[in-house]
Amino acid sequence: MDNQVEEIKQKLDIVNVISKYLPLKKRGRHFLANCPFHNEKTPSFTVSPELQIYKCFGCGKGGDVFTFIQDYEHVDFKDALETLAAQAGVALIKNAQISQAESHHKRLIEINHHVARFYNYILTSHPLGQSALKYIQGRGITDQTIKLFQIGYSPAEPRLILNYLQKKGYQPSELTATGSFGFSQYYAGRFYDRFQDRLVFPLADFRDRVLGFSGRVLPPEYQSKSYSSRSDQAKYINSPETDIYHKGQMLFGLNLSKEAIRTQNQAIIVEGEFDLISPYQLGIHNLVALKGTAFTAEQLQLLHRYTDSLVLALDSDFAGNSAAKRSIELADQMGFDLQVLDLGTTYKDPDEAAKADPEFLKGQLAHTIPVWDFLIRSTVARFSADTIRGKSQILSTVLPFLAKISNLVIRHDYYRSLANEIGSGYDSVLQEAQKYEGQKSATPHLPPPPSVSASIDPASPSFSRSEEYLLSLIFSARNPVKVAQKHQSVLSSFTSVRLKPIVEALLAASEFDPRQFQAGLPAEIRPSFEQIFLVATGLNLEPHRRSFEIRKTSVQIITAQLKQKLASLGAQIARLEAGGNQSQMAELERDYNTILSQLSKLQSQKL
Repeated sequence: MDNQVEEIKQKLDIVNVISKYLPLKKRGRHFLANCPFHNEKTPSFTVSPELQIYKCFGCGKGGDVFTFIQDYEHVDFKDALETLAAQAGVALIKNAQISQAESHHKRLIEINHHVARFYNYILTSHPLGQSALKYIQGRGITDQTIKLFQIGYSPAEPRLILNYLQKKGYQPSELTATGSFGFSQYYAGRFYDRFQDRLVFPLADFRDRVLGFSGRVLPPEYQSKSYSSRSDQAKYINSPETDIYHKGQMLFGLNLSKEAIRTQNQAIIVEGEFDLISPYQLGIHNLVALKGTAFTAEQLQLLHRYTDSLVLALDSDFAGNSAAKRSIELADQMGFDLQVLDLGTTYKDPDEAAKADPEFLKGQLAHTIPVWDFLIRSTVARFSADTIRGKSQILSTVLPFLAKISNLVIRHDYYRSLANEIGSGYDSVLQEAQKYEGQKSATPHLPPPPSVSASIDPASPSFSRSEEYLLSLIFSARNPVKVAQKHQSVLSSFTSVRLKPIVEALLAASEFDPRQFQAGLPAEIRPSFEQIFLVATGLNLEPHRRSFEIRKTSVQIITAQLKQKLASLGAQIARLEAGGNQSQMAELERDYNTILSQLSKLQSQKL
């Protein structure tokens, strides 16, 4: 396995791999991009073709091509290995020791794919699905769209699919583990299909793996005559939480829309399957469905891989939903630009608008409204601002949202806008808003990421920071070995334990190859070298400027060391003055004066 990992690394260039996911720009000896793992405006995500690594100096994430795929795609090492092996054209040797959990997950996904194909076959090609097919075609869904989304129908009699799956060798315990099947006394202790006599939508992840299903009950006139459905059954049901399906991590349609979202840098968020499918059929492809109005952090992080702009095409009353408030707050904190699709009172959802007036829907999508403007307008329209009660309802609905806007300037601009809308004074609205600003946030505010200059700063009182900077300056030279030998005395005086192995390896080298140098370091030291080297390749200093910086930083390091020695000697002399050991004190005073003279000469040098 290790040999195959190395083979894949040899055949793939990290720049080519990452450029498929991010727009990289060459700067000096490395490539830069805005980090996909945290929100930033100034690129600090750095890719080194020499070391075949990446590093973000904002959030600290870094690693090799395997780490990138794992972090970016949210997959484990095994999945990253399979993805990169396919790109490299390497046939993986099957490992006989696949873990039991991995084998179990793979088995469940296989079952789900068989189930999706079976349901789709029943809907499109079997007499049992004719009524359901008539219903979905009546909603304007084409055969091509049915095939694309693998829409299916689960027949009222579960024995058909159970016999089909058992003939393929799947055990009852495996079928129940998918969440689609189970035993129930309601069915006389027999197996039942959770989705029977329902229209079924496979729920696939961004890698096209079917992890679960959503089922919509058919209107009474389309239901199977052989199945006496209960009148109280839910209109939509989803797979329960299983080992592979987690509702909070699922975005319906992302497997089909992710490239359109990435290309257009915008994701349109809808609530249900038909709200996505109908516009998609019109050519609007940058959509995902939430299955509700509330985001989870996992869903937002997933979307952040592809875009930083969201258009909410949700229920017009979502402003009154406390879960929506937390979702909008979280999305705002994560740096998303939030817009709203306003369908007014004309259509209740994107599905209805897509079928009745496609041009209206496209026009509204071209003129979306900032979420805060929409919240104010829609709430003012719902409650009368002409009455005290109406104003109170408007303020209590809108202010909890506005009070959590992360940008203070924008927040207060919207306070002023709200005051104008309801005909009140800005100061009074501001005072009312402070009640909500004082409340604990629904989501923690993330601390600002450290800057590059904060991680390596030659002016820092810390020896380690100045020593790191000096090494970065040396590694930025065309021939680091030659420059290091020239400054051997200051390098040999380094005090940082984690930097000494790097210095020793550099001084012992006869030539410098970044990857060979990295490989020769102890494993625990390599991250320090990688960070120093990435900073080095981004310095882009002219030779004379580099020489000046090296001299200046060397003087700072030596000065700090001499001052530390003086402080130590001063403390010893003070103790001896109290104890009366004159001969030893005289020796220490001579050392003190010698170092003081060295420090004076050093500080008088012209750089």
